[in-house]
Amino acid sequence: MHTRESRDARVAPWIVFAAIIAVAAIVATFLFMRGRDGGAPWGGGGSSELTVGLTDQPTSLDIRTNDERGVEQALVGNVYETLLTEGDDASVAANLVARWVPSTDGLHYSFILHDGLTFADGSALDASAVVASLQRTITDHHVGYEELGDVATVSNTSDSQFTIDLHKPNPRLLWALTGRAGIVYNVAAAERAGDDYARHAYGSGPFDVAATDGSSITLTRNDHYWGRKASASRIRLAYYKDEAALADAAEAGSLDAALPREAATAQRLAKHDGLRVDDGLAMRQTMLALNNAQESPFSDVQVRQLTRYAIDAAGIAKTQPESAAQLSGPLGRLQPGYVDLDDLFPYDEAKAASMRAYFPSAYFHEFTVLTDETHRAVAEQITATFNDVLSMPATLEVVDADELAKRVADGDYVCALVTLEGVDDYRRFVDGSPMFHYQNGEAQRVYEDALAKTDYNGYRERMRDFDRIVSQDAASAWLYENKDFVVAKSSVDGVDAENSSWRLRLADLSTRR
Repeated sequence: MHTRESRDARVAPWIVFAAIIAVAAIVATFLFMRGRDGGAPWGGGGSSELTVGLTDQPTSLDIRTNDERGVEQALVGNVYETLLTEGDDASVAANLVARWVPSTDGLHYSFILHDGLTFADGSALDASAVVASLQRTITDHHVGYEELGDVATVSNTSDSQFTIDLHKPNPRLLWALTGRAGIVYNVAAAERAGDDYARHAYGSGPFDVAATDGSSITLTRNDHYWGRKASASRIRLAYYKDEAALADAAEAGSLDAALPREAATAQRLAKHDGLRVDDGLAMRQTMLALNNAQESPFSDVQVRQLTRYAIDAAGIAKTQPESAAQLSGPLGRLQPGYVDLDDLFPYDEAKAASMRAYFPSAYFHEFTVLTDETHRAVAEQITATFNDVLSMPATLEVVDADELAKRVADGDYVCALVTLEGVDDYRRFVDGSPMFHYQNGEAQRVYEDALAKTDYNGYRERMRDFDRIVSQDAASAWLYENKDFVVAKSSVDGVDAENSSWRLRLADLSTRR
């Protein structure tokens, strides 16, 4: 005999069937509406078309030979993929490669690829394709090939596994495979098409290049993509001659997203209804570059150090709209070896003046603080500090951005307030580069020791020592790391601003309806 509870718990079969039909209808309607609106409930498949505005148009799509930042920004991560990618805290993370095993002596690396990898044409991206691509990068001297200079052999041991053997340890190998040296090209397809990389792409990313003209690059979703499909079916990268034209287009509603380089443009667009401005850490670094040449007053370490005490770097970093964070050494947060050194030279005018008193009043001859219009206000502040706090006769010289960059690169200055891209500029504090004329035997030894490590983590830790030594020696007066900006319509999501000047990842770019 059934109890009252057991009779109530029974549900007639026709009710269950009706409920299932109703749920299925709701799901089908949802999927249909999402597809029609260009959405993608599970990672891609919609038909939305979006336009992104930029200013750094590459002169060629041939990413093998074109070392411009603009081509890397547009194509790496979107059309071409690297074997490994950057993780948090400048670590190395999986990408095309799922996992890897280094030998203890640092001479042999074994890599295992993800399953199901394909190029945009649907052909297999297997270990033999990786080997062919790496070998071509080395032999044809593609951009980044120098990072593979210690490679002895590259070979595939199965469809999913390949190995790299080295003549000597290269602790930067894994990091190199996150960059240009780690791009995997569809060598076979390119050869069949006559290696026409300047007009066509041969990659494996979530997009392929559909067209290019004098003012834009059109990307279409790669439906063969092995990973999560791109949200948008088509993205047009529209290039503008300058920041003003870019801002005008964004305000006119012609762009779904835009990437201004200048904080003033981002501030202008932030005031416009319907636009949102996001920012993230950039590779760029702003510093007071100090020329260490013998004829320069900054050839003396004490002069360099008292200059750093006299400059309110923390205050400048807090007040500049393009500043992401204070920086106090040659390595930024996105580079292996960064360490927080903000406590080395705290702002202390009294200490700076006391150190200045060591030098006779006539010791310093008149010199200029070189800068461009963008940095004028901060340069005026620093020039006043030299004169009023340090009794160093400084005058301000403002030139256009191109002349500033050239004179700093050539070492034709005494001190200069400048923003550098920051990718490899730290190496200029190793080799006595004309940019800084800086030489420090201890820094050179530590750097060479870092390169002699057998593993990436050991290299990174030793580079922390290099960072500290160069900063303690006040090779220059670093101020802050810059921001990258992404401006988007309020209905647009999916672009990470961090390092977007170099890597503009578009796979998640989408609109909300």
